[in-house]
Amino acid sequence: MDMLEIVNIEKLYKKDVCGWRISGVETTNSAYLIHLRKPKGEKHQVNIERNPIGGEYEIWCWKTVHHLANMVPERLMVNKDALSTMEKALLRINLLLI
Repeated sequence: MDMLEIVNIEKLYKKDVCGWRISGVETTNSAYLIHLRKPKGEKHQVNIERNPIGGEYEIWCWKTVHHLANMVPERLMVNKDALSTMEKALLRINLLLI
């Protein structure tokens, strides 16, 4: 399976998802980094891995469990079609964050 290529991923910029505003989208060789921000300045990041694992792509972020020292990754595995449109990608990011 090929490396994930999301055309026009920058269109996610300034979209709202689960109480967050997408404040930036960065593409690296191995992932898409979705930067999130709340009105009071709180920041968060969602990563969409570009290399498949068993035919699926991983969307993940860090979740805090009581204290920052107890952060655990929250993961969602999706197929390529689940990221094929802006609406589908926003839905998957929302599912990860709730």
